[in-house]
Amino acid sequence: MNEFSGIATWLQATGPYGLVAILGWAFWRINERKDAALRELYERVAEMGRAQTEATVKVEAALLALKEAIEEMHDSQAPRVRSNT
Repeated sequence: MNEFSGIATWLQATGPYGLVAILGWAFWRINERKDAALRELYERVAEMGRAQTEATVKVEAALLALKEAIEEMHDSQAPRVRSNT
């Protein structure tokens, strides 16, 4: 209770300005925590975006390599036409 009586004494001495100061401090602390949480969320989302982009690039490269391999396979298996000249 000693802590609360000290706060009560301080509020009596400062009047409404003390209450405004305490409310401002509390609001600042809440916003500080919220900003930290938002920064952490942004970093996680950015990392997920980078990972997804990297995976997409790898899949596209693999599909392109597969397409080229199929085309080479078809070209090597195509019957060769001889000219009679």
